[in-house]
Amino acid sequence: MKQQALFDRRSLTSPTLLLLVLCSTVIAIHLTLVLKIGSPDRQITSMLFWATAAYLIWERQSQLKYHTSLAASSFGAVLLSLLLVKTTGYCEESFLIIYPLIAGIALATIASGFQGLKEYWRELMLLFFSGIPEVLLATLTDPSPLTAQFATAMLWYAGFPVTQNGIYIQMPGGVVQVYSGCSGVVAMTQLLGMSILFLMLLPLPWKRSQKLIIPVAAIAIGFVVNAARVALMAILVSQKQMKSFEYWHEGSGSLVFSVIGTILLVGLVWLLIKFFTPALPVREDAE
Repeated sequence: MKQQALFDRRSLTSPTLLLLVLCSTVIAIHLTLVLKIGSPDRQITSMLFWATAAYLIWERQSQLKYHTSLAASSFGAVLLSLLLVKTTGYCEESFLIIYPLIAGIALATIASGFQGLKEYWRELMLLFFSGIPEVLLATLTDPSPLTAQFATAMLWYAGFPVTQNGIYIQMPGGVVQVYSGCSGVVAMTQLLGMSILFLMLLPLPWKRSQKLIIPVAAIAIGFVVNAARVALMAILVSQKQMKSFEYWHEGSGSLVFSVIGTILLVGLVWLLIKFFTPALPVREDAE
């Protein structure tokens, strides 16, 4: 089977040029749709994960080979065509979530055949964690009651008069309903994706059990930070500060907690690197 480097800095052959144009077009279409109808969190996440996937491929460009087959190319072309046809109509946010993974599978099979699914497993895993866990978790379970319970506990320990009834947090001045959109699924899965991104980018010489700490901690951080946000909104409702409530609920304030969660995760990763990675011995030059 004829093989050639997928990326060659000296010259771009026609198949390689076609793949570059195709990848750029697919990414541009997705980002355009996300910027139009996606949430601010989704916009940032999409740009970050696409950029990281492209970086990982660029780093391994000398190792990648163009060795597809007619069957694999046809499969990828049909899959990609169906995906692009869908973009011409109404696109809900759930479609924007699964778009990167489907596009990645299609492009991998076009570029490297069905072996591309193995050759590009890092990039495909990254695209999977860019949003698919959010859909799966929201479908399988609703952590809203647990979020309401945890937020109530935070308020109670902080000294506020508060009670909980299912997904309702009751305070003297008002009641807050913790529906699925505020359950923390988005926060948990976004930080889970960030943790996978860190593991892909950082060559950590850790055991698997040690690496597992990062995604587990990411989910925990996302849950706690979101519960703190819910507790804050309950306080604002009880004090009749509805403008502030809207700011922290749907306005730019919601992004603040995303930033807080990301900072906490980055800090944790830094501490774990310090703890698990042995320090290199200092070499003393002979005088």
